[in-house]
Formats: sequence, structure tokens, C-alpha cells
Amino acid sequence: MVTLFAGVLLPILFRNKEKVDKGPGLVYYKLSYRRKMIRTLTTIPLLIIIIIATSYLTDLDGVETLVFTSVIVVLTIIQFFYNYYKWKKHEER
Repeated sequence: MVTLFAGVLLPILFRNKEKVDKGPGLVYYKLSYRRKMIRTLTTIPLLIIIIIATSYLTDLDGVETLVFTSVIVVLTIIQFFYNYYKWKKHEER
């Protein structure tokens, strides 16, 4: 239920609201695309810790760990470039 609220309702609630571009912004959906891009970069150390912890604390073999790591890396790169593209597009306006 919480996932449904966070994943579906929050983007709708914050769709036309003013975005935060300076100062702390705890709610991801209230951030501007530039701040979302910065948040993506700042979560990289946490992702590295999660990948290392997952590889040591689970019974995944090498291939499964590689797939898990690859998915996280690819999704992070896609998220970064998507936010970068949208930031530049909104900056042109």
C-alpha cells in the first residue's frame, strides 16, 4: 500500500507544484530535474555499499551478482542521463 502511494500518488500530487532547486529537498518528486540529477550522483556511494553488502550477505553466485550489479548500474546511468536531458530541456525555456 505504501509503495502504491509513493509510486503512483506522489508524482500526481506534485506534478504542477513549484520544484525545489536550492536547499534541502526531502521529497524526490518536489525536486527540480537538476536536483534529481545531483541526488542520483550522491546516491552512488550508497549503491556501491548495497552492491558489496548484497554480494557478501546473499547466496548469489557470480553470474547473479554480475546481473544484479549490471541492472543497478544501467538504471542509475539511465536515470542520470534522463534527468540531465530534462534539466537542459527545461533550462532552454
